[in-house]
Amino acid sequence: MKEQIKIKNLTNQLVEARRKGMSSFGEIAHRLEVCNEIDGVEYINDSKATDLDSAYYSLELMKKPLIWIIGSTEVVNDYSIFEKLIKFKVKTVVCFGPPETKIKYSFANLVDMYSHKSSLSEAVRFAHEMAKTGDVVLFSPACSSYEHFEDYRDRGNQFKSHVEELKNG
Repeated sequence: MKEQIKIKNLTNQLVEARRKGMSSFGEIAHRLEVCNEIDGVEYINDSKATDLDSAYYSLELMKKPLIWIIGSTEVVNDYSIFEKLIKFKVKTVVCFGPPETKIKYSFANLVDMYSHKSSLSEAVRFAHEMAKTGDVVLFSPACSSYEHFEDYRDRGNQFKSHVEELKNG
């Protein structure tokens, strides 16, 4: 029992050290970039999160209720690493891209709301509709999307553009 407590304390210390380390860096485009705030909702562009590990750490760092926009590809991934984070931090998952991917079957039963949209534009609009003051809309795709975007920069710029459109009505 004492060993479990020590391990839990050490894990908490490591997470906090990672949080402090990440916050000491200046803002980097497309990597946890706060790109806008609309009606008390923060919009964070994490398009650089092109793999599961990157997206995991991004989710782990969030402290406010989350609406997570994740990309979908036909790449076989083990999304079970997200289960605990999703249960405790994410209230809505919005997936965009090809329908009926493993993401749907991994996440749909873990959150209050799951939705699939065919495009990033639709996903951003839906996330905006679901968001309430104090929430964060986190765009952290956890995959590449070469079939829809030139690269993560193009994808991130399009996300920021869609959010800007929302702000301007």
